[in-house]
Amino acid sequence: MHTYFDEFVHSRSTLKQFMEQYDMTVGNKIQKEFIADFQSKNKVVNCVSTFCWEKQFQQVYTHSIFMPVQEQINRMMYCQVIPSEEVSNENGVDVIKVLERSLLNNYFWKEYTYTVCWREIGEHISCNCRKFEFSGILCSHIMVVLAQKNIQTVNERYVLCRWRKDVNRRHSIIFFAGGYPHMTEEYKKFQEVEKYFQQCIQLAMCSSEKLEFIKEKCNEMKVALVNWVPYLCL
Repeated sequence: MHTYFDEFVHSRSTLKQFMEQYDMTVGNKIQKEFIADFQSKNKVVNCVSTFCWEKQFQQVYTHSIFMPVQEQINRMMYCQVIPSEEVSNENGVDVIKVLERSLLNNYFWKEYTYTVCWREIGEHISCNCRKFEFSGILCSHIMVVLAQKNIQTVNERYVLCRWRKDVNRRHSIIFFAGGYPHMTEEYKKFQEVEKYFQQCIQLAMCSSEKLEFIKEKCNEMKVALVNWVPYLCL
């Protein structure tokens, strides 16, 4: 059973109980998503470093993703680049060894050596820990190399769309009334009008000409509403 149902039903729940709790469960999940989305777009999580690429992540990532990124930044203090006398450049690729010391059981240090590959042409970077491939977040080993090479920003390929707060997600405009049983009449009217506006936006997203048309008409409506005279608008 999906984890977000755990608060409402359990393994001994009957089908009747499940159906009764379904609307409440889905509504609760949607409400949490809306709150998290609102906080990501209207609140700012402070940076923990002065790296420009952290500022880059701060501006585009949702809070739930940016905080794990900051955890990796904090782990940079346990990592250090191993000096190498050998030339580690093959086909334009720099191979850098990074030593990480992890504290286990509060007293025992364990050391791991990771290999980070950096290619300036195309700005490709990877680590054999494969954290980015598994979680979509750059690891502390890569961050240490970024800092050492004084790289200001990372390529957009390492900022995944699914973590961005500035991406227009179509599923987020689907409104589930069951999630708001105590919704006011005023908010219901707002949702009804917003639905029509969102439909217009979806039709115009692929054309700059259509977007300009929408902005022009919205401006005309705004002026008409500011100067609203009922008998002239009939």
